[in-house]
Formats: sequence, C-alpha cells, structure tokens
Amino acid sequence: MFAAYAARIDPDEPLNGLELGERPVPEARSGWSTITVRAASLNHHDLWSLRGVGLAEDRLPMILGCDAAGLDEDGNEVVLHSVIGQSGHGVGPKEPRSILTERYQGTFAEQVAVPTWNVLPKPKELSFEEAACLPTAWLTAYRMLFTNAGVRPGDSVLVQGAGGGVATAAIVLGKAAGLRVFATSRDETRRKRAVELGALEAYEPGARLPQR
Repeated sequence: MFAAYAARIDPDEPLNGLELGERPVPEARSGWSTITVRAASLNHHDLWSLRGVGLAEDRLPMILGCDAAGLDEDGNEVVLHSVIGQSGHGVGPKEPRSILTERYQGTFAEQVAVPTWNVLPKPKELSFEEAACLPTAWLTAYRMLFTNAGVRPGDSVLVQGAGGGVATAAIVLGKAAGLRVFATSRDETRRKRAVELGALEAYEPGARLPQR
C-alpha cells in the first residue's frame, strides 16, 4: 500500500528522512482492527518523529501519522484515538503508554491497524477531513481547558499562538463553553481569524491586555 514514512532520522533536516512509497499492508492481531483511511491530519509530532524525538531508529521505517478517520472492517465511519497502551486499551496492562507512531505504524497510509478500543464512531455532522483533526489537537485543547484548568462559563482565557491546531481548538471550544476568549499572534491574518472563530479580541504578543 502507498504510505508516507520516516526512512531515516535527521535532527537538523527532518524532511530528508521522509519518503513516499509502498509499505506492507497491516495485519491486525487479536483485539485490533484494520481501518481504511479516508483522511489523516498532520501534527507537529510527525515532524518531531522525523527528528528522532520519541521514535527510536531501530523502529524505522515508520509510517507517520497519529490521527485519522475512515472505515472499519464493517464499513462504519470511524475516528481513531491516537494514545495507545493504557490498561484496557487493547494491548494489555504491561504495554507502555505512547502516541501511535512512537511504537506502531501510523495513519499516513491507505490502511492502519490499531487497538479496537481506539476506534470510535465518527460524528455524522463532520466530514472525514474534519474528524481526522480531532484526536491530538482537539483532545489536547479540551484537556487543557476543562480537565487541567477547570474553567467555567464566564471565565476568561488567553490563547497564545493563534493559528496552530491546539490554539484553534481552544478558541472554538472556549467560545462554545461560554468562556471569554482572548488570543495572541504575531500574524495579523491569524489574529483576524481568531476573532472570526470566537475570540473577543486578538493581540500581538507582548501587548498589554485591557482586562484580566
């Protein structure tokens, strides 16, 4: 099958290690499912993998990609959760917790095998492309806002680096949850987009905020 994969580790020029070509079709072991990928999303984690961060050289070649949406073996539309190896997640309690491509072949391919526990129904109102962006960026933003910070409707939050995946998700989720969202970015276009997404105001980094 066709795939995008890390063939070499290069900390200085990571794209030098990226190759496109044929890789073996995945074989799902017991407790795993094979997913036909319809869309996959790019994360900064993929670039770090090419630099060798979290990816050991003895695991190469490694198909990149942590997030995807597609079809399971029964034709159901699904989205994949990219954190593998917690107790009960299809790989046993002794399996160390990891992001998918730190240990297993990833989603930048025609098919991917993952623990069945990690296969979730795709929201019907989302396209495959939209759903593929959910797992890493949007779950990270959700956890930051509502699990770690414990914000409530009416609270104010400052989202820095508007334009990135996690920042975009934080703005949209914050707006939907009734938060007062402010954002920063060096880029004027991104500041305007942050306001369109739901931020009350967007500022240049270092600017004095009008209120706390």
